[in-house]
Amino acid sequence: MPLLTIHLTSQWIATMYTAAVSMGLTFVLGRLLGPMGFGTYSYILTLASLFFILQDGGFKTLIVREKTLPTSNLAGHGEHLFALACTHTLITTAAGICIFFVLPLPYRAGISAAFVCFCFQALANFISSELRADGLFPREALWQITLRTASAVGILFALFFICHDPWVIFAGWGFGLLSVLLLSPIPIPLPRFKGFGCKGIWRTCLAFMAIDAATTIYYRCDILLLQHLLQDAAEVGYYAAAYRFLDAIVLLSAPVGVICFRKLRLVWKDKRLFYSLVIKMTLIMVGAAAFVLMFGIIFGKEVVLFTFGKDYTETIRILPLLLGALFFILPNTILTQAAIAQNREGLYAVAAGMGALFNIGLNCFLIPEFGGVGAAWATIATEGLLMGILLLSLMTS
Repeated sequence: MPLLTIHLTSQWIATMYTAAVSMGLTFVLGRLLGPMGFGTYSYILTLASLFFILQDGGFKTLIVREKTLPTSNLAGHGEHLFALACTHTLITTAAGICIFFVLPLPYRAGISAAFVCFCFQALANFISSELRADGLFPREALWQITLRTASAVGILFALFFICHDPWVIFAGWGFGLLSVLLLSPIPIPLPRFKGFGCKGIWRTCLAFMAIDAATTIYYRCDILLLQHLLQDAAEVGYYAAAYRFLDAIVLLSAPVGVICFRKLRLVWKDKRLFYSLVIKMTLIMVGAAAFVLMFGIIFGKEVVLFTFGKDYTETIRILPLLLGALFFILPNTILTQAAIAQNREGLYAVAAGMGALFNIGLNCFLIPEFGGVGAAWATIATEGLLMGILLLSLMTS
C-alpha cells in the first residue's frame, strides 16, 4: 500500500472516530440539556474557543511548518518550539482564569473550567504537531483516538454521575485529556523562557494567531450574536445543533488538509507542480461539497429528528443553508494550506480579518430580522468572500 494511502487512511479513521464520538456527545448533550441548556453550553464553548486562540499562540501551525521544512530566518529554533509553546499556554491560561474571576461576568465557573480544559487540549495539539511534522501520521492518528476516547469518558461520567452543569462537563472533559497527557508519546518539556524574545518566532506566531482569531470569529460569532441580539437561548440551540453537522463535515475534511499541507510545503518552490496540486485538491473538495449538500437536502429532516429529537424541528430549515457553505469552506481548506505553505501567512491573516469584519457586520444586519437563517446566509457570504481573496492572491503570487 502506498505511503500516502496509509497516511490518509489512518488520519481519516482517526477523524471519523473523533467526529462520530463528538457528534454522539453532542446528541447526548442536546437531549439532556434541552435547547436552553444546550444554548448556554454552546455559548460558553464559543467563548472558550475564542480564548483558545491565545492559548495556542499560533504554535500548533508553526511547529508543523518549521519542523517539516525550516524557514531560513527561524533555522535553529525548531527544537525549542515545543517547550516555548507549552510555557506560553500555561501562562496564558493562568492569566485568563484570573481575569475572568475578577470581572463581574456570568458563567465564571463554567468558563474557567473550559479554559483549563482547553489548556490541556493545546498541549495535546502541540504533540500532534510534532508527530505530523515528522510524518508519523498513523501514530498521530492513534494519539487523536486516545484523546477523544478519554475526554468522552470524562464528559459522560460528569453528565451521568455528577450533574448537568457546564463547569462539571468541562471539568470531566479536562480530566480525561489530562489522564492521556500523562502517557504522552512525546515527553512534555519543562517551561522554557530562553528564546522567548525571538522576534521571528513571535512575528510569525502573531500572524497565525490573527488567522485563527479571524477564522474563529467568523465561525463562532454567529452564536454569540444570536445570543446577544435575540436574547433567545432556544434559537441559539437550534442554530448550534445545525452547526454541529457542519462542524462534523469540516472535521472529516481535516485529514486532507493535513496531508496536503505537508505535500505542498515540500514542493512550494516548484511553482508548476505546486499549482497543479492545488487545482487538483480544490476540485476534489468541490465535488465532496456537492455530495454532502445533496445528501443534506434529501435526508436532512430525518437526520435532525433522529439525532436531536422533535424539539429541534427549527433546525431542519437552517441545516441545508449551512451545508451550502461547504462549496466555499472545503476548497478554502486547500487554499489556506497553500498560502501557509508559501510563507504567506501575513496576507492570509489580512484576508481572514476582512472576512471576520464582513461576517460580523452581515450577522448584525441579518440576525435581528431572520434569526438563525440570517446567520447561515452570513456564513455562506463570508466563505465566498474569503475564497475570492485567496484565489486572487494565489494567482498573483
